Amino acid sequence: MNTLLSDGKLVRRIELVNVIVLFCAVLGAAVFFSMGKALGVLVGGVTVTASFQVMKWQLGRAFRHPQQPPSKGVLFVKYYLRFLGTLFLVFTVLYYGWVDPPAFLAGLSVVMVSIVLVAIVEAAKMVMRGER
Repeated sequence: MNTLLSDGKLVRRIELVNVIVLFCAVLGAAVFFSMGKALGVLVGGVTVTASFQVMKWQLGRAFRHPQQPPSKGVLFVKYYLRFLGTLFLVFTVLYYGWVDPPAFLAGLSVVMVSIVLVAIVEAAKMVMRGER
C-alpha cells in the first residue's frame, strides 16, 4: 500500500492530464465541428481549470500548518465565494451568448474527466500489482 502517490504528485498528474484533455478537446472540436465550438470548449475548460487552481491554492493555504487547523466557517465562506464567482462567470458567458452553450458545457467537464482518467489509471496500476 506504500506505493500510492503522494497528494502533491496526484494533483500534478491531474493537472497534466487536464491540459492534455483540454488540448485534445479543443483540437477535436476545431477539426470535427467549427472554430466557434472550439472556442466554447476552450472558454469552458479555462474557466473550470482556473476554478480548480484557485481551490487548490485556497486549500493549500488553509491546511499549510497542520498544528493550526483553519476555521470551518472561514474555509466554507471562501469555498462558496469561489464557487459563486465561477457560477457568475458561467452565467454571464451563457447569458450573453459569447460562446456555443453545449461546447462551453463540454469544456466545463474537462477537470472531472481528468480526475476520472487519473483514478482509472491508478486503480489499474493497483490491480496489476495485486493491491486492494
